[in-house]
Amino acid sequence: MEQHAIPFTRGTERPRLAVPAGAVDCHHHVYDAAAPIAPGGRPHATATLADHARLLARLGVQRHVLIQPSTYGFDNSLHLAALEQAGERARMVAVVPPDAKPADLRVMAAKGVRGARANLVSGPPLTAADVAPLAKRLADVGWHLQVFMTAAMIADLADVLRAAPCDVVFDHFALLPLRDWAAHPAWCVVMDRLQAGTGWVKFSSPYALDQADPFAVRDLARALVRSAPDRMLWGTNWPHPNATAMPDDAALLDALTDWAPDASTRQKILVENPALLYGFSPAPTS
Repeated sequence: MEQHAIPFTRGTERPRLAVPAGAVDCHHHVYDAAAPIAPGGRPHATATLADHARLLARLGVQRHVLIQPSTYGFDNSLHLAALEQAGERARMVAVVPPDAKPADLRVMAAKGVRGARANLVSGPPLTAADVAPLAKRLADVGWHLQVFMTAAMIADLADVLRAAPCDVVFDHFALLPLRDWAAHPAWCVVMDRLQAGTGWVKFSSPYALDQADPFAVRDLARALVRSAPDRMLWGTNWPHPNATAMPDDAALLDALTDWAPDASTRQKILVENPALLYGFSPAPTS
């Protein structure tokens, strides 16, 4: 029987990397083209949890974290339904207003939600003014704040991000520049959070930094690993909504062998670090 190609990815080969048991894809979305879109949201073709599961099977990854995209604004229903369907193998990061009721957040926490995202790159529903009150509200329920911001935005919000009373997760290599990143003021913000043990960086969407060569992040990635191997995470960003060309997810996963050459560090990035942040069992999932 002919096997249908997995959508929103290239290639069919498995990664060369020996993926450790219990590995976590810390960043992916699902979409339903028939679902209502929030004002200002960007539509996306349907990308199902089942399709993502096929990708994980190809990669040898067992657990995953659903990330609410700006497409659906504060309506988390699609991703919450996927979270329920996925069960204990999954966690979720929602999008919530800064005045969200703690009781409502605790209901979502019981379902497996562990944080909320402030996406200032793709547009509404949140703005820079929402970040500080949102971080405070998240701290009240033990959630982390995930930020999708350009390096310039991170620099502009330096005081807010440094003072955030919850953990801060920087999406997509913090969108730092590929040259002279250490000279950019955002680097100091990221380093301050990492060194305090209250920050994390996701190795996801490398093409967001260089669409022509997603592997151009090598030196930046290695610098981040050297700085704080206990605070790095990895994710596919499937179905790659900000890519101009679909990447080979196995090749991107294999890049970890270059960014983090020793197996013990990759064990942290793929298994131990996400288990700590998202509350997965440290024991491998069979």
